[in-house]
This record gives sequence, C-alpha cells and structure tokens, in this order.
Amino acid sequence: MAKTTASLPLLSWRSALAVYLGLVIFICGMLWATPLKGSWHWLGFAGFIIMPLTLIAMRKSGNHEGSAITPTALAFMGVAGYSNIIFIPSVKHWYDTNVWGVNQFYVPSRTVYPLGIPIDSEHMVTIHAFSAILLACLITFQWIIMLREHRSPQTILWHRRIGTFTAFIVLPTMAASGILSTIYVLLTPFNQVTYGALPLIISGCLITSIRRAIKGNYTSHLDYTYSAFIMLCSAALYRFVCLFIHLSGHSFTTSTQAPVDAAGIITYLLLIAFIVIPFSIIGRLKENIFPAITLLSVLIFSMLFVPWQFLGAPQSGSLLSHLHLF
Repeated sequence: MAKTTASLPLLSWRSALAVYLGLVIFICGMLWATPLKGSWHWLGFAGFIIMPLTLIAMRKSGNHEGSAITPTALAFMGVAGYSNIIFIPSVKHWYDTNVWGVNQFYVPSRTVYPLGIPIDSEHMVTIHAFSAILLACLITFQWIIMLREHRSPQTILWHRRIGTFTAFIVLPTMAASGILSTIYVLLTPFNQVTYGALPLIISGCLITSIRRAIKGNYTSHLDYTYSAFIMLCSAALYRFVCLFIHLSGHSFTTSTQAPVDAAGIITYLLLIAFIVIPFSIIGRLKENIFPAITLLSVLIFSMLFVPWQFLGAPQSGSLLSHLHLF
C-alpha cells in the first residue's frame, strides 16, 4: 500500500509572506518608536526564530521538489538577515541628526580625497551602509519571489531585470564605497585588511553567481548568492559580537574608541560557520568551499602579518591609507 504524506502546508506562500512582511514592519516600527535600550527591544529577539520559519514556510508551501533553495539555507539566511535590525537605532539617529552612528559607533566626519575628489567621510559610510542594505534586500526579494510554486514568465523577467540593476548599479556602489570607507575611516590595520577584503569577496561571489546563471547552473547560482548575502550581513553580525563582548564584561573598544580586534576575528569565524555548516548539512560544501577558504585565508593572513591584539586594537599607523593608491 502506498504511503501517503500530508502535503498541505500550515501557511500558504502569500500567508507566509504576509507574516514575514508584518514582522519586519512591526519590529522596525517598534525599534524606531521606543527608546534606545527599552524593554520592548527584547521582543525583537523573537524574530530570530520567526523570520527563518516564515521563509521555510514559503518554501514548503510551494512544494518545490528538488529545489536548490533548501530549508537549511533559508534558516541561516533568515537569522543573518534579521540581525540587521541592530542598525535601526543608527538609521533613526541618522534621520534625526544626519550623523551616521549610535553610541560608540560614530563615524568621524572629515574631508578625504580619493582620486583627488573631496568627499565627506561620513557621507561615504552612509552611502556604503544604505547600498549594502539595499543589496541584501534585493537578494532577499529575489529569493522570495523564486519560492513561489508558479513562476510566470513575467516573474522571471522581473527577476532578471532586478538582477541586472543589482549587478551594474547597486553592487559597484556598495563595493566602491566599502573599500573607500575601509581605507579612510577605519583606524586600525587589522580592521582595514579584514573589512577591506569583504566587498571584494562579495563582488566575486555575485559575479560568479551571475556567470553560473548564464551557463544554466542555477544551483551554483543560488549558492554563491547565499554566500554573498551572508557576507553582506557581516556588519550586523559584527555589532552583535560587540554586544556579546560587552555583556561578557569586557569593553569592545579601546581608550582611543577603536573596536577591539576580537570583534573582527569572531565575526570572520561566524561568517565561515554560516557558510560551512549549512552547505555541510545539505551536502554541497565541496562545491561552495571557496568563499569559506577565502575568508579563512584573509583572517590567517591578517593575524600573521598585521598588528593585532584580541582585546586590544594596535594602530601602528593606518596600513591601507599609507599605500598612496588614492
């Protein structure tokens, strides 16, 4: 006798999408309206459970047999993506004062001259922050519309149009502003090397993703997009690492207000874990090991050749800004 399984999902795709968007709007509104460090902010941690579950519900409601988008990847993507709520106080402060940053994360405002062009460092970081958030949102949107059971030709056309806009407008803006921000804003060599590498690795992953899609390898296309998305969330994960360093009883900044190198080291290890663990579970680690190896190589290089201290932040000059490349 044939075995029957329940195929009716608990939530339809539209219902799961409504829950997803409702959660985003509710949490963002709550964090925007309530005082910083208010007791309501603890409610936001529930999103780390609800957000992955809604993404998985959208995937399961489509009954995508053999889909390359797995619940495991969606779970890790949901956690990493949701961590960006930690930027809401910074965005609120920027909206009120036109100054990017909050608490000890203020960006120094000064005029810098990349390629001889005067740019305010604070504006440069703001452009990078919003372009990175936009890029992460576009990747999330692309994944969500591909979770539908029935994808019309018009949906696929819009998927390609958004991909083109992302590749030629948003990605170059994020990468260029990120590299310049690394050179001119970060104070310590360790952070300059580790965070200067991330826009390049993200760009490499997305370019590879597009090339694989052109060749018809949609599984690899999705996998490299996933790795790029995880690294796009590095700044949010970094702030959570700083929060946990603070909760552990240690300071996450030095006397010169430079963040300790422990935050960067732990963040890199988290990024590697967010890539290695899900691909190991779904059996595609071998095909996707390159981004993890690249991150690990940058981390090892930085710890071998750049001054660093786990609970400190040796400055010894600003490494990249003295290369006279700009």
